[in-house]
Amino acid sequence: MEILYREVNTHTVETILLLGCIGLITFVKITHEIKFQRFLGAYVSDKYLKLYGKEQDPSINKFNTLLFVVQLIVFGMLLEYSLEYLDIVPDNINLLLVIVGLGLFVMFKFYLEKIVATIFDLSFFLDQYNFHKLTYRNLTAIVLLPLMALLIYNPMEKKIVLFITISIFLLLNFIAWGRILKKHQKFLFKKLFYFILYLCALEIAPYLIIARVAFFS
Repeated sequence: MEILYREVNTHTVETILLLGCIGLITFVKITHEIKFQRFLGAYVSDKYLKLYGKEQDPSINKFNTLLFVVQLIVFGMLLEYSLEYLDIVPDNINLLLVIVGLGLFVMFKFYLEKIVATIFDLSFFLDQYNFHKLTYRNLTAIVLLPLMALLIYNPMEKKIVLFITISIFLLLNFIAWGRILKKHQKFLFKKLFYFILYLCALEIAPYLIIARVAFFS
């Protein structure tokens, strides 16, 4: 009788990272219960943004930092699966390397934005803008977390789950951008030229460069 070997992918790294995300979210909820409850309603109410946006440098605190780690892990997983599906990277790419690379890119962009905001006298606006953007993206990561678990462990056709996950990601980002622009529309009309320069230089150009390198390298 011939022995047949079946390869079983245990997804050890993904399991540890997902459990770590659940642990971080649980810790944040326990230590900041009221704040976390308000945070969960950010897509339908401005209460959280108005209340905690008044803090000095509201984006940098323990609450946002821990959820930012969750965001990096979830978005890093989504990025890895998307790149593998598009056959841009090999299937055995190191997930931790993707997450670290994404984190370095986001941090570099964040501090570069601060420098540009100082030059164009947009510091107050940018602090609020980054806080709102970080809030929505952290919340998006929490929403996508169960879908990422489904994408990793579900034996069904992964293309369908990946398409649904990316669609929800794009929809939530579209809603977030709409709410952010509506929130700051009066200020943006006053400094529309500078804001367009900011969008082109720091919100659009970096992603176009990455896409150019990924697809045409």
